[in-house]
Amino acid sequence: MRIVDRGRANLLIDYGNPDWLYRCCIRFPSSLRLCNQYTMDNVRFINEKIRPILLDMLCFMELQTVLLNKLQVLNKYITELDDDIVQLIKIKTLKNESLDQLIYRDHFTSFYCSGDDILMEFKPKWLYSKLGYCRNCTYNSLKNRDISYCYATLLNEPRHFFSIAKQASLPREFVEDIICYFSSSDNILKVLHDAQKKSDVQPWTQIGSVSDVDDQCLLCMTLRDVTCFIRWHPHSSLSVSVVDVDLKPREKWEYWIETHQTLNSYVTTHHSKKH
Repeated sequence: MRIVDRGRANLLIDYGNPDWLYRCCIRFPSSLRLCNQYTMDNVRFINEKIRPILLDMLCFMELQTVLLNKLQVLNKYITELDDDIVQLIKIKTLKNESLDQLIYRDHFTSFYCSGDDILMEFKPKWLYSKLGYCRNCTYNSLKNRDISYCYATLLNEPRHFFSIAKQASLPREFVEDIICYFSSSDNILKVLHDAQKKSDVQPWTQIGSVSDVDDQCLLCMTLRDVTCFIRWHPHSSLSVSVVDVDLKPREKWEYWIETHQTLNSYVTTHHSKKH
């Protein structure tokens, strides 16, 4: 067992099988029991809310229970080990060691390759918005990111993929196949756009405390922050998988409102692109 990555809320654990990884919640460093409860709530949310939307595009994941004595390393991250089991999320490995050659990376998109295999990793972010301006492009401008493409544009203009592909040396056959995929009526961008639109029902003006954040708002914020993977081989069908579908904590409402207000102020003095 080894820890391959550590974030603010999770440990990513490798148990020696290259096909699988295990995520362990450390969101609540004062209590293993709270971490376990969040993991179970998270898996329930994914199965009940996310799976019906993404269907077979959702990366395989399931709840896995192990004894605490099999994961003693947790005492470095959680001060109160107040449970004798650990709830983990077992998740299919999408970017394994064979796909280790990085071709290109920016804030939203990465390309990896191994032989003829290419893996595209990307975060589409806000594909639907009532803001009146492109939230993706405006946030990029605010953050001084030099990114000339937007997945909200790609949603309606599949050939906009050329603006992404020109950043990296990619086979023309791959580019053509990806454009064909994004021209289809059931591609992942359209699925996410429709789901974001359906769940975007709570105005920010209705949120003034954590208790005001409804379940649809949490679902919408999750759908705006997923990570997508497309695996391509010249002689195989495209494979699409989506991860980062975790339940958002209601306590993030203040950050969401602050960002919303900052962007609204920013667009009053800067040109913001519409899609």
